[in-house]
Amino acid sequence: MLLTGWMTTAPAILSIKDKTEWHAESLPTIDVALRSCIYGTDWLDGEPSVFDTQHHETARFYETNSGVSPSILGKFDPDLPGQSIPMGYTNLYLFEKRAVIADGKLVRLWRQRWHPAPELREEVCSAVTEGTVFSHLRVGLDFSIGHAVGQAEVLSARMNGAPVVVARMLTATGWH
Repeated sequence: MLLTGWMTTAPAILSIKDKTEWHAESLPTIDVALRSCIYGTDWLDGEPSVFDTQHHETARFYETNSGVSPSILGKFDPDLPGQSIPMGYTNLYLFEKRAVIADGKLVRLWRQRWHPAPELREEVCSAVTEGTVFSHLRVGLDFSIGHAVGQAEVLSARMNGAPVVVARMLTATGWH
């Protein structure tokens, strides 16, 4: 992992709320790629990695058991995942990207922009990070974004500084 630049003091964990936005004074470049869930199309080619911290707007991304899409900025056609993400014994999750942690420290935090689908009663946050050569690792975190960021910092530190994305699930669809 290549990190360049670093940060000023991050907000205290208990002061982080859904509307909180923050970024390091100097944003690092995180040179880590996760296996993509997109095959056979050029949808999202050239879009920022899920670990990218340079974009200003809150992003979304898709996840299946085979991989993670790049960050999705702005509006997109809801039919595109069906044309670009192969079905087969998995679920298709749409996440809102809320924070990026690197070297055990918060690097960037975006405000909540979307709300989860009504059928998702629990708005639990997740950590998405490097896994095996076959795919990524997703770990459930706390409901509170502040506590979730704190847990992701610990996870990153214990994984030798591996980058971690903190995300909130927006939709879950059987993808068979």
